[in-house]
Amino acid sequence: MKDRVLIDTSAWIVSFRKSGHEKLKQQVVDTLNALSAVTTNIITMELLQGCRNDKEYKMMRSRLEALELLASNEEVWEIAYSAGYSLRKKGITVPSVDIIIASLAKAYDCTLLHHDRHFKLIARHLDIKTVDFLSQ
Repeated sequence: MKDRVLIDTSAWIVSFRKSGHEKLKQQVVDTLNALSAVTTNIITMELLQGCRNDKEYKMMRSRLEALELLASNEEVWEIAYSAGYSLRKKGITVPSVDIIIASLAKAYDCTLLHHDRHFKLIARHLDIKTVDFLSQ
């Protein structure tokens, strides 16, 4: 079975820009071409929310529906509850959505591709595989 890669909204957004982070853009393209990309309802919602018109919305939705969808099951929520509490206890406050996305990556043993400093914080305390382009 191929390694699955959960592409976070932050990486998608950077990859859509005309100029910018060529390495990250190429990583997204390579992941899609390898049929390794997966998504979640939360990431789908965030991306669709950013669409500027009906045409863009329909195209984006169609492309995202072609990807494997990771379901937010009870295991995911248990990881999220525990991670959120544990992080907060250590004085680390990150958006709940990011904790849920990281919990999905952990539950499904996916690599999380991102461009978001919150995931760097989360990854230090939650055993998840990440690829980040923040310092590149």
